[in-house]
Amino acid sequence: MEVNITDLHPTQTIFIRKEVTSYPDAGSVGRNHQCGSISVLAFGNRFLITDGHHRAYQALLAGRDMISAEFDRDGGDELYALYAQACDERKISSVLDLKHRILPQDEYEAKWYNWCDGFNQAATLLLERQSDEIDKANR
Repeated sequence: MEVNITDLHPTQTIFIRKEVTSYPDAGSVGRNHQCGSISVLAFGNRFLITDGHHRAYQALLAGRDMISAEFDRDGGDELYALYAQACDERKISSVLDLKHRILPQDEYEAKWYNWCDGFNQAATLLLERQSDEIDKANR
């Protein structure tokens, strides 16, 4: 399916410089550049990007409005919703909001993976607690 790139909501807070610069120069590619498909989750009234933040960013830079997307069926919807919420709290609601959050590979890995580990642990506890509360209410 084709989705409007501005309708996509990020679930990550930083980019890898190598991934952004490994695409051809946006000015030389233009609107016909094929960035490949991205993966999204439908959550509420938005599409959350689960894979393809860099491709969506490059497509926008190339002047494209639409990008090919596939639904992510791997699960983790609630976790991705929490990632999107973390992005909202950092005023990141579009992949263009990441343009000033581009880091070298080693710095990206240190920050992103460390952040993800802590975030995933906290999110797992939160989601388990919510599930327990729902179970208790349904008894």
